[in-house]
Amino acid sequence: PSMWMFGGDGWANDIGYGGIDHVLAGGHDVKICVFDTEVYSNTGGQSSKATPMGAVAKFAQGGRTVQKKDMGAMFMKYGNIY
Repeated sequence: PSMWMFGGDGWANDIGYGGIDHVLAGGHDVKICVFDTEVYSNTGGQSSKATPMGAVAKFAQGGRTVQKKDMGAMFMKYGNIY
């Protein structure tokens, strides 16, 4: 049976990324819903790897200078992920 996982973008892009990658690389039947707020919501809106380039957030007052992490594109490279 399939398992659902739910989490925020801070979890998915950072602290939980290694675990998600491990499960998906193993071909397990999972579905993942990431709530993408584009900031670390638990810390009051700090810039994160999910924050788009140019966006202003806490600790990125001049705008984020690097691209947003594209987890969907990264995981689709496994071939069994869409």
